[in-house]
Amino acid sequence: MEKNILLLTALSLFTISSFSQKKEEINFSDPFQIDSSEYFIIPRMIDSENNHLYGKGKGYLPWGNYNDIIFYNAKTNTAKPLFGKTLVIISTFRERSNYYYEKPKETPANFLDKHILYLARTENFNNDGALDSEDPLYVFISTKTGEGLRQITPNGLNVLSWTISLDKKFILVKLQNDKNGNKKFGQGDDQVYYRIDLHNDIQQIKTYQIMN
Repeated sequence: MEKNILLLTALSLFTISSFSQKKEEINFSDPFQIDSSEYFIIPRMIDSENNHLYGKGKGYLPWGNYNDIIFYNAKTNTAKPLFGKTLVIISTFRERSNYYYEKPKETPANFLDKHILYLARTENFNNDGALDSEDPLYVFISTKTGEGLRQITPNGLNVLSWTISLDKKFILVKLQNDKNGNKKFGQGDDQVYYRIDLHNDIQQIKTYQIMN
């Protein structure tokens, strides 16, 4: 009887030790092939391995968002991160269901002719020591090989929606301005519209306000 008790105790301690030593997994979303090229993008998810980096603030970490995006070149078998060491919350390219996820076939709307657009949070705007849903969304752009990453909407303005013209030459973006200065985006704040004139050279892209 005593031997059985000792054996059960040893097994329990081993089980507890195994769980305590278990490493948290790294999670990736499904890859997207860019056009029919050798380039793929592989989004890395915000998960239990990296969520502590974002701190504990007034908001939350949006479910299914990306921690970074890896550009993989199948021809050279090389991979590189888009944002790298920059702490960022990147919005998903497509909406995902809470109940099921069927892999769609269409190209995401943020894949343009020459570029890829990203909705991302990078600024702890409300100074609460965390990066989360309470901080503004900005539009970033890169080439389809992950080069030339640049923010193309102004700091301090939260992106609500964006619409690309049919000729793919410009984007209209609806943003929210923290009018009352309370470091939040919501009631009492103005909505403004900006136009983004696209250009093959990312450095030549222009952003300017058209109405408020």
